[in-house]
Amino acid sequence: MLRKGIIFLAFLATVSFLREPLLKAEVVDKILVVINDEIITQGEIDRIIMPVYEEYRKQYSGTELAERVDQARYNVLQTLIQDKLLLSEARRKKIEVGKSDVEAKIAEVKKRFATDEEFKAALEQENLVVGDLEKKYNERVIIDKLIQSEIGGSISLPPQEIISFYEANKEHFKDPKKIKVRSILIRVSDERSKEDAFKLANEVLARLKDGCNFELMAKTYSDGPYKENGGDMGWVRDGELMEALNDQIFSLEKGNISDTVPTNLGFHIFMAEAIEEPRVKDFSEVKGRIETMLYNQKMQDKLVEFVEELKKNAYIAFK
Repeated sequence: MLRKGIIFLAFLATVSFLREPLLKAEVVDKILVVINDEIITQGEIDRIIMPVYEEYRKQYSGTELAERVDQARYNVLQTLIQDKLLLSEARRKKIEVGKSDVEAKIAEVKKRFATDEEFKAALEQENLVVGDLEKKYNERVIIDKLIQSEIGGSISLPPQEIISFYEANKEHFKDPKKIKVRSILIRVSDERSKEDAFKLANEVLARLKDGCNFELMAKTYSDGPYKENGGDMGWVRDGELMEALNDQIFSLEKGNISDTVPTNLGFHIFMAEAIEEPRVKDFSEVKGRIETMLYNQKMQDKLVEFVEELKKNAYIAFK
């Protein structure tokens, strides 16, 4: 489902939404909206929402489903209306794109699939052919060029604005505590009962407490995925792991070894090899991220204004 969704998320800059009356197999090409010389059809909307419809229905039901579907339909229409307005304006200004630009975009999507056959199968499931995708990307690149030419050049980011944002939002740039962890997993399996696994885990733990090398013990006894690396899990951030494991690991001091920790896999033992305390990232580490964030926000604000201006002189008719 994720890979199927990649195709649409790439050229429609909103999430894919769902509408309940979509259980029919055929896509109906009824014109719903006319925007200048562009149109929005029922089929266009259906092709966007069909691929994830079943997943959407699993999450909601009854009144909640109906309300979300109504809101979703509105969101999809508004996004398509905006795109058609921009596309109409781009055509009026005779903005064009080269074939290579479109091919590059499609190549990016293809990279996310293991084979061409898998890519084509995803298209087929979404009632698309490559030609449909080329048309959508051609339109998307044209729109992007219009936005860049009409809005992009007017956006400025004074250095002081970036610094001020950083100073006012340092909490958002904090790195959580990190621990470099080694682990041993004694797995419960058909060949080893829970009782036997618990007994072995405690024997391994006792030897570690007596000073045996954790790396060598992991290579010898662990059934976990880090066995060959001596149990080295690398750096783990606070909150990354399931709660039972996280609590045990982040209660350790540097060099300490945990008690055995039971999970559905078996029994784990952890060692805190190194610790980095929480810290606020330096400005130099996040400057680029802040610039992108502020630029995108200004771009979005100006885009809304630009689209509102286009609407004033546009012909928009709902059928």
